[in-house]
Amino acid sequence: MTVHPYVTWLAGFSIITWALYAWDKRVAELGKILRGWRVPELTLNLMALLGGFLGAWIGRAMFEHKTNVREHPQILIVLITSTVLHTLLIVRLLWGPPLVLWPPEAWLSFFSSG
Repeated sequence: MTVHPYVTWLAGFSIITWALYAWDKRVAELGKILRGWRVPELTLNLMALLGGFLGAWIGRAMFEHKTNVREHPQILIVLITSTVLHTLLIVRLLWGPPLVLWPPEAWLSFFSSG
């Protein structure tokens, strides 16, 4: 059985993103000792957008980290957006016509119905 490269991509980024949430939570708990070792929110957001959205959701839930929506609204927005976009891509890969990334005209067929 062959695993689609996109599944490998999502799994890899999810594992790394989960680990970043674990690391950042641990450093946050230690306070001033390791303050300079925190993971920037921009990094967490980019990892989620690149495919680590599942790891981000799991990391937030497991470590109760970055869950305050009033303090970190952008993280929730990025996670929801990333989840929707990657879910649409997964649906397209599973039930749509084959996805051709090159030549550039192929990108137009991605957005057209048919």
